Amino acid sequence: MYFKKFTPSPLFARFIDCYFTMNMNLIETSIQDLVIPDGTFGLIFIESDDALGRSLSTSTSSLPLKHASIFGQKTHAVNYELNSVNSKVFGLKIKPSGISLFTKDIRVLQNTFANIDTLNDAELLDVEYRILEAREVTHKIRLIEQYMYKKLSSLEFNTNFELMELIVNYIHNRKGNLRLDQLATHFGLNYKKMERLFIKYLGLSPKQYLRIIRFNASISSSMTYTSENLTQMAYRNGFFDQSHFIKEFKQFTSLTPKQFFSKDRSLSEGEYLNIINDRW
Repeated sequence: MYFKKFTPSPLFARFIDCYFTMNMNLIETSIQDLVIPDGTFGLIFIESDDALGRSLSTSTSSLPLKHASIFGQKTHAVNYELNSVNSKVFGLKIKPSGISLFTKDIRVLQNTFANIDTLNDAELLDVEYRILEAREVTHKIRLIEQYMYKKLSSLEFNTNFELMELIVNYIHNRKGNLRLDQLATHFGLNYKKMERLFIKYLGLSPKQYLRIIRFNASISSSMTYTSENLTQMAYRNGFFDQSHFIKEFKQFTSLTPKQFFSKDRSLSEGEYLNIINDRW
């Protein structure tokens, strides 16, 4: 298996969705993965520049990823190109509450990625070197968790951060199926205050994030209720009707629901969906 995922330690489960590795030596031919918005950020360390590429949208060509790249929130699907080369990849899927451990400049990363040297963090660059040198995945995980541990103090006693984390968890628990006014009322906020929090900590508007989480929950639901038709699936997940459901699918995947669910998937593409499904 060229793709494996790993669970973070209890201390960092609050910040990290999962770690993963890809051994490109075990790929026989190049693979193209469709990766959909899932509400997370990402950080990837790659041993060689020709191992992995990523598009900015499904309609653009793939761009090679350098040794270490940080990724912002996606509002539409992108393609990843996995190449059969002598290389390995180590990555993190970062929850909204975890991205502040790596960068404060979040909004500029929406639908794109950047080399980590643009973050001007000498300590993270040192971690990059040590992770790429480490042979065992347990060692790589230990290195990144040591880095994050040193950054935890920057989040302590930050009431806005803690409020944003509560809001994100509430949205997740409700599977994104609530209105903006309900969300604002529940937390005693006006919309402008709530929007500023989302832009600062997620780089997305509240509406964008709600839509992404509701869409993710519908993907998870479809893997549980396999006999439902599109209309039933739409109503179960809070969409107005089947037409609204199909429109959201096209927005987030570039495919219709029928095309998406019948798509042949690589191991890694399937695991990405399993990661989403495991959240509920």
